[in-house]
Amino acid sequence: MDALTWLQASRDSDIASLQRLLETGELMAAVSELVHRLQRERGANNLWICSGGTLFSAERYARQQEVSAGLHHFYQALPPATAQPGFSRFCNLIAAALQALAGLPLLRQQISQHERDQAAAMAAFNQVIRTLLNLVFEAADTASDPDISRALIALFSFMQGKELAGQERAIGSAGFAAQHFTSEQRSQMVALIAAQEQSFTTFREFADSAACERWQPMSQASRDIERLRRIACTGSQYDETGALEWFSLLSERLDQMKTLEDALTATLMQRCREAIEQAQQQAASPVVQGDSNFALYICGADWLPGASTLNSDGLAPQLGRSVLSLIGEQSQRLQQQADELASMRASLDERRVIDQAKYWLMQQQGFTEEAAWQALRKSAMNQNKRVLEIAQAVLAVAKTLSN
Repeated sequence: MDALTWLQASRDSDIASLQRLLETGELMAAVSELVHRLQRERGANNLWICSGGTLFSAERYARQQEVSAGLHHFYQALPPATAQPGFSRFCNLIAAALQALAGLPLLRQQISQHERDQAAAMAAFNQVIRTLLNLVFEAADTASDPDISRALIALFSFMQGKELAGQERAIGSAGFAAQHFTSEQRSQMVALIAAQEQSFTTFREFADSAACERWQPMSQASRDIERLRRIACTGSQYDETGALEWFSLLSERLDQMKTLEDALTATLMQRCREAIEQAQQQAASPVVQGDSNFALYICGADWLPGASTLNSDGLAPQLGRSVLSLIGEQSQRLQQQADELASMRASLDERRVIDQAKYWLMQQQGFTEEAAWQALRKSAMNQNKRVLEIAQAVLAVAKTLSN
């Protein structure tokens, strides 16, 4: 065994890791499509319940068929259920998602038999969608390539913002259909609007310029949506047509968001393929130990700077480069990747802490997710602190109480 053997093993490991990321990217595309179809089914069920079963009966059935097709694609995109190092958590999340999806037939039956009210039905759909979004979050958190990790974080943040917009549609539809918004519903609307902005801010931080430019014209809700938001949040007067108008406007906005979400998944796949191609080009240039000074004969050494041409003997200009130099460059590249990934994962860690604090408040105080977020946000504003600091304090209290 020599240094060159291990250097080649390092490159082969890079390729294997990138191949797994490509498979993950294909799964994320399937998740994106399935989530959108579930959001559409949730919306149809929401209007059906709120109208007492008089609206969207045909749409409910059509949306169920769409979800069935999305499920088939999702199942096909799942990775093999085989043991792999570092794969345990992702497997657990896949299992949780599959279990949640398996409960859809019963949920639909309960809705049809009026055994679930609007809030309970929407909470059930929200939970199913949350298990799928967890897969995107985990993929972003464990990606080994900075560019791909950045694309995954942008995708997750955008999908989360879109999901919050879908929840806003559901709550608004319920309030407009009842021609009355409760104080809890008004608080939920405010919290959801604020949470959307937070998600889209993170998206803009990690998305490329093309995605940000595409997002700009749709980032602000239309005047009609803002008008209805003011009505919902202030308790102004409106008639019974408000529910359908609200649902139509928000559905149109969600469909527009889906076009950008599709572009984000396409970007993710492109970056995966480009990274694999680059790594394969590097690995295809075999390095063979030469004389005692470790001179190298390099065939087609495109992966070395300035090695675009070979001389008449087929030797690369870098013939005299040492193994130590090559290993140093490889180490430097890996360290740079590690630094970039550490920075991106810090952002994900903040989100994880906030989510853990929200769920603890939901369990201990009986809050909805929106109410828990609003409580954290309000406390942060009152104390002039970041939401992260308040979340950390909440978890510290939770740890103390559990001891």
